[in-house]
Amino acid sequence: MDDWSTYRHPASPLRDLGLACLGAGEQSGVLPSFSGRTLSSHAMVLVSAGSGHFSVDGRRFKIQAPAIIWLFPGVSHGYGPGPAGWQEHWLLFTGPTARALEELGCYARDRPLVQLDDSSAAGLAEALGLFPALRTTLAIGGPRGDAEASVLCQRVLVGAGTRGGASTDESQGELLGGLQEMAHLPLSLPQLAASLKVSVPELRHSVQAATGVGPKELIIQLRMSRAQSLLADTALPVQRIASLTGYDDPAYFSRLFTRKTGYSPSQFRREHQRETPH
Repeated sequence: MDDWSTYRHPASPLRDLGLACLGAGEQSGVLPSFSGRTLSSHAMVLVSAGSGHFSVDGRRFKIQAPAIIWLFPGVSHGYGPGPAGWQEHWLLFTGPTARALEELGCYARDRPLVQLDDSSAAGLAEALGLFPALRTTLAIGGPRGDAEASVLCQRVLVGAGTRGGASTDESQGELLGGLQEMAHLPLSLPQLAASLKVSVPELRHSVQAATGVGPKELIIQLRMSRAQSLLADTALPVQRIASLTGYDDPAYFSRLFTRKTGYSPSQFRREHQRETPH
């Protein structure tokens, strides 16, 4: 791995309205350690080989690769490799989307160090594989380079993040597929778990690990997505759409739909319907 680092001052729209990549790099070997540093932006340090230490908020952690260090603006910290050195891949980023990704669970202030395991291999490989493209993109000037670096930065963060880069294994994929097929049925959580041949705790754990939300919230998301498609693609009455998405009470469905999407069913249909009503 070649050592490199590139810094960038992206255009203000990305910094003020989206996600701006401020820099990235890859280094290996016995690198200098430091302490008491405070950044004005977010940062991710992905340690892919070796071991070392990390300190933040008066706490000191031992690091064994693979691991991710998440750094937050205004937080004093320090880190560095052990005597044998390590391989690190780092990313600086800022903007409202950085806060949105935190809210979505890609990273958390109470988990500044994430030790990865075998289940994280896919997410880790995806994140590492994007750094060569990021290096090339950061060398491109102008708005195009800013935009492409922003997209790659988000892909790295999502690949490395989301519960520490945990990937969806085959059993979780089958479970999520079954849940998606049955989400529109008026079944309780114990009934869904029984149909999927898992316990309720197993269902909660698998769904939370794979999606970042619990099964009840995921079911609502799946139902709202189906309702939106039916409203846009068919002329079915709202009462029928409520029934097809698992709700016997059309009034409750309408209230929930409005709360989750920001539109009433009739408003959503007027704006997005593709089929002209007869």
